[in-house]
Amino acid sequence: MPLSEVDRVFDERRKELAPYGLTVERWRPSVMRKSDRHNEIELNFLQHGSVTYLLRGRRYAIRPGKLTLFWALAPHQIVDVDGEAPYYVATIPLTRFLQWKLPATFLNGVLQGEVIEEMSDAMADYDAALFARWLDDVAMPDAQWRDITLLEMEARVRRLALTRDARESEHSLPPIDDARSSTVERMALFVASHYKQAIHVREIAEAVHLHPDYATALFRKTFGITLSDYLADHRIAHAQRMLATTSAKITEIVYESGFNSISRFNAAFKKRCHCTPRDYRKQHPPAPL
Repeated sequence: MPLSEVDRVFDERRKELAPYGLTVERWRPSVMRKSDRHNEIELNFLQHGSVTYLLRGRRYAIRPGKLTLFWALAPHQIVDVDGEAPYYVATIPLTRFLQWKLPATFLNGVLQGEVIEEMSDAMADYDAALFARWLDDVAMPDAQWRDITLLEMEARVRRLALTRDARESEHSLPPIDDARSSTVERMALFVASHYKQAIHVREIAEAVHLHPDYATALFRKTFGITLSDYLADHRIAHAQRMLATTSAKITEIVYESGFNSISRFNAAFKKRCHCTPRDYRKQHPPAPL
């Protein structure tokens, strides 16, 4: 069967924050012209080649044979690929992930935006077999197979968490040297590093020595989103993390996320999340650690 019939590619018409739910799929490596965002935990596993993500303004190379996990709420897109071999992508609903009561240091790392990578080379064949099994099981009409998949996913993530706790710093995938980043990627990095401050498009453009109008046009042409919306996305993503993982008051979250107005925060949050901050917290109550 040809790749086009069995492997997915990113749909640029996809609505932002549209849920994936529980999925296990094979994807064809391809550069994404715009970023994706969704509220699931994402697992990537490549057997050959590599893909490089731009995630929170930094470049991360996903290596072959290394199970990689991150919270996909942050804008992320593939900006470089090496090879044509299809790879596995799985998504786990955040609510289910939080119910697993994973070790606190691991859970906090994931929810704070770390990209977690399996360090052991010995797990590659095991993970390849797991993903192949999950791919078949989630397609079964009987829901029991999906339940089994979730149980096996929990066990695999729990194993990753325990080995990560034993060697904490070694399991956070380091970003690629920023010197390789393009102008628009440096703008994205500036946003990721300063979104909690009172910055606007003008400051972002100045950071890369461009006129604001040109910076805005270049960013939108490359990433399919305006600089203003990209900045707001980071702020809302930070607010979602705080709502889901802390008991901080919403007014505190507003200013901690970089907003200077409660009304602007509420409008931006509802536009992106289709619910109020209070309702979002009810849907994703802070998990006891």
